[in-house]
Amino acid sequence: MDSSSTIKILVDNEKGLSADERTKLIEGTDSIYIDSRLDYHKRLARRQTVSFVLLILFALFAFGVVMFPSADPFTAGVLKGLVAGYLAALLVLVPKTTKNHSRIAFVISVVKQINSPKQA
Repeated sequence: MDSSSTIKILVDNEKGLSADERTKLIEGTDSIYIDSRLDYHKRLARRQTVSFVLLILFALFAFGVVMFPSADPFTAGVLKGLVAGYLAALLVLVPKTTKNHSRIAFVISVVKQINSPKQA
């Protein structure tokens, strides 16, 4: 199996790639575009990770608000403020979560390594 068929199989199996990304990866000629898309997907993968961590923290604080309703007013206010803050952060930071950007970035980096000339 040669490198072009390997690249075609990788690109065809990754459903999150756009049509333009598919074309450029199979051709392998536009390295500037490929690098920019790799950076883009890595950045969105980091944002997704932060969003999921915030989602977990939001769930923990929401659990705390539900479990301690008889706390003093100051503590209850702080907990409710934290829950509201995390909810606002989630609404702002959650990127397009329908795609797995870390997997897309991995496929792009593998194709980039296959396309790069072998260095002795």
